[in-house]
Amino acid sequence: MSNENLKPIMHEIEYGAIKVNLDKLMEKADISTYKLNNATNIRFQTIQTLKENNATRIDFNVLAKLCYTLNCDVADIIEYVPHQE
Repeated sequence: MSNENLKPIMHEIEYGAIKVNLDKLMEKADISTYKLNNATNIRFQTIQTLKENNATRIDFNVLAKLCYTLNCDVADIIEYVPHQE
């Protein structure tokens, strides 16, 4: 990828968001936050924050544990939603 294809991030524009779909995956798997906490050893509060789509960052180990336990891909958990003009 050449530098001429890069888009600079400008604070004046909206560039989209990352959406967490953990709540839908958990519902589909019929698993509670408590059960997911016990199965993955991920902090209960971390799971709750992800479920509520309030996380500002996520650890790769957390993603790997969720993918393994829920038998899914990273793209099933998080997605990029471009800004709609």
